[in-house]
Amino acid sequence: MYKSSAILIGTFWALAAFFPCLVCPGQDGTRLPPGFERIHGQYVDLITDMPIDDRLRELPRIFDAAVPQWCEAFGMKQSEISAWHVDAYIMRARERFLQAGLLPGELPQFPYGFHWGNRIWVSEQDTDYYNRHLLLHEGTHWFMNRKYLNYGPPWLMEGMAEWYGTHYWDGESLQMGIIPKDKHDVPGWGRISLIQDQLDQGIAPSLETILRYDKRAHQQAEAYAWSWAAVFFLMHHPDSQAAFREMLKQPMKDDNSLTSWLFRRLRTKWSAMRSEWNATLGELEYGFDPSRNMFAFSSQPKRLEKPAVTVSIAANQGWQASGLVVSAGKRLHVQSSSMYVIGQLPKPWTCSAEGVTLEYYRGEPLGKLMMTVAAPIVQEPDLSEPLDRIAIGGERSLTLGDTGELFFRINEDSQGLSDNSGTIDITITAVP
Repeated sequence: MYKSSAILIGTFWALAAFFPCLVCPGQDGTRLPPGFERIHGQYVDLITDMPIDDRLRELPRIFDAAVPQWCEAFGMKQSEISAWHVDAYIMRARERFLQAGLLPGELPQFPYGFHWGNRIWVSEQDTDYYNRHLLLHEGTHWFMNRKYLNYGPPWLMEGMAEWYGTHYWDGESLQMGIIPKDKHDVPGWGRISLIQDQLDQGIAPSLETILRYDKRAHQQAEAYAWSWAAVFFLMHHPDSQAAFREMLKQPMKDDNSLTSWLFRRLRTKWSAMRSEWNATLGELEYGFDPSRNMFAFSSQPKRLEKPAVTVSIAANQGWQASGLVVSAGKRLHVQSSSMYVIGQLPKPWTCSAEGVTLEYYRGEPLGKLMMTVAAPIVQEPDLSEPLDRIAIGGERSLTLGDTGELFFRINEDSQGLSDNSGTIDITITAVP
């Protein structure tokens, strides 16, 4: 079952008006009711109704290890937050916490996690990973609220919480803000699978739709996945990265003003970014490496006017712009005779543009030369749609169905690119 942390942000402001001083027994180090235990950390006290074991003992260590990473992400010094502290309630039986006064009855129902002021509640999950994920997700809300003294737009608040909640933990070191290499590393998370399922079904929301999420949107599980994807994209894409970082330095408001601030700074790039978003979603999978796979247009593409032009791409990168724009209806002959390496074990796999038939990816031989055509999207689309992948191989003649810039890559999953080497020379000939 796909899980979300079900933060009902819309309730926060109502609660602030009617219950400004919700106080729980055991808060601030006072004595707990019978049947509850406390584990102390530097920045967090963990309070639970569960028997204390090693997996619970490590949760305060994990939270404390997250704090320096939150500081770096949000431009804070640890000396500035030395007095910050939060109580985290890890609940096996919600009713026990209600009866003991450790969960105010005024709070809304939440199936997974909730943050309010200097308190976090997490319901016990089926996996250790997802217990940690929810703690870090809610911890991100806590840290952002302490820094900004307000809540930002829902897509940003939930997207950032999902980004920093997704993590690796090896028992000693914590790495937050990662693209998982395998779904088995993050049981219960499911964001990438949901995104790919909705793309396949033709119901994936546009980037603008996500940025317009209101305070009720995250009552639906998919909103967490799409908020995570939007934050990931804007945080890493070269067209938006600087503006996104600058946005995090601005005051937070619980309306669309911060989203409008970002849009104004990206206005001239937005048409291109719609297409770049679509292309990125089409390749987003476990092990996605943004340093190799962020789709981007050429700064000054030129029309294909010469009879033949040769371009070169690297075997260890995702989609690469050719710098050539071709009109719909134009007939092309695309050819490559290059040899390159698409793996190192048990020995280097030398490959031609036809690929190797010992292994297939997305229905085509591994390493086969692929092409796509993309152009900026001037009008906001109703939905997000991945780009068409066109198999080229050693050579192919074809008539283009769309006007746009030509992009090339080899056929391999995102995390398989890192051990490739070599260059592919591609000759594009305009056929009269």
